[in-house]
Amino acid sequence: MDGDGIFLRTGTGLVVLQRTLYESEAVLQEALAAYPEIIAGPSTSGDGQARLLLVRREMGIGTSDGAAGTFSLDHLFIDAAGVPVLVEVKRSTDTRIRREVIGQILDYAANGVRYWPLDALQRSLDRTAEEAGRSAEELIAELGTGLAPEEFWRTVETNLAAGRIRMLIVADALPAELVRIIEFLNEQMSPAEILGVEVRQFRRTDDAAGEHVVYVPQVIGRTALAVAGKAVVQGSQWDRDSFLEAAAARCPDSEYRLACRLLDHAPKLVWGKGATPGVTAWYELDGQRCPVWYLNANDERPTSRAYLQLYLADIVKRTGAERVDRASRILETVPPLKDKIAEARANDWRKYPSLYLGDAAHSQEYTESLLAALSSLAGRG
Repeated sequence: MDGDGIFLRTGTGLVVLQRTLYESEAVLQEALAAYPEIIAGPSTSGDGQARLLLVRREMGIGTSDGAAGTFSLDHLFIDAAGVPVLVEVKRSTDTRIRREVIGQILDYAANGVRYWPLDALQRSLDRTAEEAGRSAEELIAELGTGLAPEEFWRTVETNLAAGRIRMLIVADALPAELVRIIEFLNEQMSPAEILGVEVRQFRRTDDAAGEHVVYVPQVIGRTALAVAGKAVVQGSQWDRDSFLEAAAARCPDSEYRLACRLLDHAPKLVWGKGATPGVTAWYELDGQRCPVWYLNANDERPTSRAYLQLYLADIVKRTGAERVDRASRILETVPPLKDKIAEARANDWRKYPSLYLGDAAHSQEYTESLLAALSSLAGRG
């Protein structure tokens, strides 16, 4: 042998597995889809057992709203923290692994974050689950999040909105120049993360014991500097005090006052765990608990703005369209929402319209209209 091997002790002695190249890129892709734990350990972060949920192989990515998939991502996973994990697979013999793959996965990430509607991800997981003879709810439960499916998907949506994603370039070997690019980019990015994962394959076929295959993963790019830079955005769960503290520092007084009124309006608040301060308001609608709106105070950049998102699609699923249509007549009186409400109505309310908090706080009239519409959605008037 050439010195690069694994010695597997068995009942009859040692079996020597030698490092071998993958016969094709598809072989590695299939292994990752069948056994995501191969890359879950080195590529996920946080406490507890590392797990990844496969949403879809060959996941389509559009480049505009409503467009069909222009790109095809090798794998889309989601980890237990609700972080989308984009995986692109290459063999070391593929010349595109030198530099082209970096532009490729950044292109996928930029368009995925912007043009992946939540229902598209849900439909993709439903298809994957059906092909496996399972349900999406079962697969989410096995991920070990401790969240109901609706809350899990809200967490995913929060992470996408904040740009909290993880990009993985997976290969049997990564060239040194690509490693340098990955390390440099990962030290600059926050909250997004880009990593390389080498998955070396060791094999031997034994006439008596059959075939032995060992996968040895190694993460590339999680340098000490990158970890330190991301520590500030990987914090613990938000609560009312920490959310309002952040909102007071980032928002004008009128927006802060509206945020306080929104928090007081909701009977139940589910606090986010994302990089930016977020909270989902849940109401009892016709005896069913349902998310009605999501509020995010955004990050500390001067150009960032707090925003409110309305879960009209979820409400329609639980109560029908009449309540949403009635409340939307009020929402249309807030000018920044007028066109978005019209678009949602044209799409049978399968939308999650949003507006900047400052637009709603622009005048007392807009603020009162917004709160009246939320009361209507909640069945209070």
